[in-house]
Amino acid sequence: KIMRLTTKDLVSLPVETKSGEKLGKIAALEIDCETQQIVCYYVKSSNPIKDLVFQDQLIISPVQVISITAEKMVVEDNVIKDKLKDVVNVATPVNLE
Repeated sequence: KIMRLTTKDLVSLPVETKSGEKLGKIAALEIDCETQQIVCYYVKSSNPIKDLVFQDQLIISPVQVISITAEKMVVEDNVIKDKLKDVVNVATPVNLE
């Protein structure tokens, strides 16, 4: 049986990691018009402390998604680590000499 969800079903769907850490809810998704495939999911944290760290939304690639049901989306545990790595890379000063 094929499960199908509409964008209305996806927006506000809870997102958590494989280990059970709650990341937030899907705020939006991006679709490639040419291939008609989802490019990424934008996840808004429901945790004000995480909002301070990420300053906006997590961007999750479909390859990081383990499963999607009508109840939740489960993603790889490394989603947070990848985002923190990006924050560190942006904040790391570069020596131009």
